[in-house]
Amino acid sequence: MSPRSDHLKGLAITTAGVLVLTPDSLLIRLIETDTWTLLFWRGVLSFAGLFAIALVRYGGETRARFAAVGAMGMWAALAFTGSSLFFVTAIKTTAVANALVIVSATPLFAALFSRVFLKEPVPARTWVAMVIGIAAIGYIVGAEASGGFQNGSMLGNLAAVGCAACMGMALTLMRKARGDNALQVVTLAGIMMAIVALAPSTPLSIRAEDIGYLVVLCLVVVPGAFVMTTIGPRYLPAPEVGLIFLLETVLGPFWVWLVLSEQPPEAAFIGGGVLIATLVVHAWLGLRASRPSA
Repeated sequence: MSPRSDHLKGLAITTAGVLVLTPDSLLIRLIETDTWTLLFWRGVLSFAGLFAIALVRYGGETRARFAAVGAMGMWAALAFTGSSLFFVTAIKTTAVANALVIVSATPLFAALFSRVFLKEPVPARTWVAMVIGIAAIGYIVGAEASGGFQNGSMLGNLAAVGCAACMGMALTLMRKARGDNALQVVTLAGIMMAIVALAPSTPLSIRAEDIGYLVVLCLVVVPGAFVMTTIGPRYLPAPEVGLIFLLETVLGPFWVWLVLSEQPPEAAFIGGGVLIATLVVHAWLGLRASRPSA
């Protein structure tokens, strides 16, 4: 297959995966149960869906594949567990636009952690993007503290920061592990989440009408998006992948507005606009730098 065909294939698969992921926030909002119960069922069902994919992919090698994850993979799974906990908390307690804008800064956290833990050099453009990103996130979080809007909560905004940090750490740890273990790590994170949430949750209190939302969320959206967003990026430069993932930042709040009429706060428009513009310019500069000179 030609490089152009590979690129188009990666573009189509990655975009489809992100589009499948965009209703995630809406489904979380539609499930009317407490956060811990939602986290428990999200963990259990996501584990089931992803483990089924592992069985199809690895067959008789499945057990050995999971056993080979190692300590670094387990730490990455724990970081993914933290990101799920913070993400659901953020979506439940602040405006979806706030949460998704802040979470979109994950690549900046990953770059910082890669510098600290992997000693990887960070380009000047990334340092500039980090400073602007921190300022934009600070503005969104600070607007809540100063009463700048009413749709969100300080807890939710801080949880979104925690989600971005945990996700950035998980990606860094997986880079350090340097293995083809993404499926195993995310699958293990599901069962870890269920274990963490078990004690404070009330699993049998889930409403019958919420079961359908849970099934779609955990057995369609999560595994479907995972498969496509791990296959597609193999054919694309990392900056281009980052640009495609910004679709969730835009479409996630749109679905919530369309179904639940939640108006994004003013701070999300201002701070989010600055952050997204920064990420777009950063990705564009990264693409230019990655292209071989003529």
